[in-house]
Amino acid sequence: MGKSKTQRAHELRERIEAYFRRREEENRFPTEAGLLLSLDLSEEQYEKLLGDRLFRREFDRARLARMDWLENHMVTESGRATGCMNALKQEKNGGYLDRSGQSGREQKLVICLTGVGDGAAG
Repeated sequence: MGKSKTQRAHELRERIEAYFRRREEENRFPTEAGLLLSLDLSEEQYEKLLGDRLFRREFDRARLARMDWLENHMVTESGRATGCMNALKQEKNGGYLDRSGQSGREQKLVICLTGVGDGAAG
């Protein structure tokens, strides 16, 4: 008899964690593409697995682990902030938005020109 879905999800987690350990040993960022190659998954197979709650949870954990890697390297290693932030802006790595200097709401500037120009009060 085959393995249950829960067992397969647990094995997927172990394989994902092994991928992250290898990348850590190599001092390389654990990319989504690298993970899929390591798991020998096509993008189509990956999309299908994302449709299942148990498998999606494991890939969500992997996304959080990538975000953790990027956030930590961004603040602890000089010269990496821009590259890490650019990667964090990608949907697959967190989808961060750069809101620096923005209040989050639209602001308007209205200029009244009453009394200015030809024919104005003289």
